[in-house]
Amino acid sequence: MDRDWGDEWHDVVDVVVVGSGAAAGSAAVAAATSGASVLMLEKASFTGGTTGRSGGVMWIPDNPVMRAEGLADPRDRALQYLARTAHPAVYRADHPTLGLTPLEYELLEAVYDRGCEAIDALADAGAFRIEGVPYPDYYADLPEDAAPTGRIIQPTLPPGWRKGIDATGGQLLADGLLAAAAEHGARVLVDHEVVHLVRDEARDDRRVIGVEVRTGTRTVLFGARRGVVFASGGFLHDPDLARAHLRAPVFGGAAAETATGDFVRIGIEAGARLGNMSNAWWDQVAVEMAVRTRSTSKDIYSPFGDSMLMVNRHGVRVVNEKAPYNERGQVHHTWDPTRFEYPNLLLFMIFDDAVMQSPAKDRFRWPVPMPGDEVPTLVMSAPDLTSLVDVIAARVAELAPHTGGVALAPEFGPRLAATIERFNGFAATGRDEDHHRGEAMIERTWAGAPRGDNPLAAMHPLADTGPYHCVIIGPGALDTKGGPVVDGSARVLDVDGRPIAGLFAAGNCTASPAGQAYWGPGGTIGPAITFGYIAGREVLRG
Repeated sequence: MDRDWGDEWHDVVDVVVVGSGAAAGSAAVAAATSGASVLMLEKASFTGGTTGRSGGVMWIPDNPVMRAEGLADPRDRALQYLARTAHPAVYRADHPTLGLTPLEYELLEAVYDRGCEAIDALADAGAFRIEGVPYPDYYADLPEDAAPTGRIIQPTLPPGWRKGIDATGGQLLADGLLAAAAEHGARVLVDHEVVHLVRDEARDDRRVIGVEVRTGTRTVLFGARRGVVFASGGFLHDPDLARAHLRAPVFGGAAAETATGDFVRIGIEAGARLGNMSNAWWDQVAVEMAVRTRSTSKDIYSPFGDSMLMVNRHGVRVVNEKAPYNERGQVHHTWDPTRFEYPNLLLFMIFDDAVMQSPAKDRFRWPVPMPGDEVPTLVMSAPDLTSLVDVIAARVAELAPHTGGVALAPEFGPRLAATIERFNGFAATGRDEDHHRGEAMIERTWAGAPRGDNPLAAMHPLADTGPYHCVIIGPGALDTKGGPVVDGSARVLDVDGRPIAGLFAAGNCTASPAGQAYWGPGGTIGPAITFGYIAGREVLRG
């Protein structure tokens, strides 16, 4: 763009990228390898964002590993899988756009059509080498899923890398993207918070030409000749935005502390259309940790143990405890119109000492400690069920100021005993008649081998005698997935559906193409990588 850049600009580059996680890194690499000068601006004092807290896997349909191994992922069936799970209330297999709006369908087409391209380009740029991960999709049992395994990939981990000791897989992914971007000339500045867009008021389209940034005590302007790409995360850690927009309460979650909805506010200022604001990447959190610090860093992805169940304040099982976290987390949102309450706002993860003393070094073990380790205060213990109920009741009373006054129902103790008896019967026969625990492909994969001669790996009867243990579980999220709406070219759209000139976005700061769904492990990062790559290429088209 030809214009006179005056002295008021601290720096001027071709492309400004806001954020430093997977979506931002992908955009930076895509733009830099196309010859553009790129500046990344990160609000935190470190890079990686929420990606850095993740395992770093990517859900990419028809990806390079699948192609190399000859695994088919038919486009029409993949789009059916995407559409049915993202927008289940309107899905129609016999409709030209599967019941979706043209824009919703266009976004899903981009997820399928551009993902492999993005991974190939990023690998060619040196961001990573990739390998397959042998996990199925989260809805692999649906008939629409013609490729239930193969879509999950990850950067090849370095020799000697120690899970849980060295950097997370997500931090390795983010670092690899930033290193590749830097290799092609991109720069990154931390402690630089973007607060406003700068637009060219002399043009009819009021094109975005830069950003206003706070760094320390200064406010500075950075110019963007070609455009600005936002990849700044969601709004999970802004309690006001979360209460105003999410469809039910959350206590917190694993998103980076900087996920405070910056692009929601900035997008509104620019006249952006908002979408998918009621949805998040749902999961569960340990309530006692979340009420102390909203950014929990550790969430409960698959509750550890076979002789373990969850009950609500009435002592009743209400969920398949081994279901994927996005689906399991939503049981907390259930509203009871007769009692005028969220009966499942708090769930109580009850387990016996066989779980507590298990030597298994499971990646999903937290918050259950390893034998011999210090027991976290959020794990309650008692010699028998009656005593455990008393301990739980006292702890729930302590939490009442944070939970709207939730208390155990008077029938909690007797109902809990009856629930455990019923659960034990299901575990003994190997069939959960209430919630079908352990039947789905992803549950069987994560459960591993059954204990002893028990018929089902996901379930085992709780012991007849204590001690017994409990952790209080509540609604959380990895991050939100609503914000300004983008099209299949990652252009931010205004309230009338027109692209805002010079403004692009990807990742959790946007209205996610996934809608309601969490397609599989890496279902957050895969689309973020794809749309970040699209944004980094499309911003250069002018």
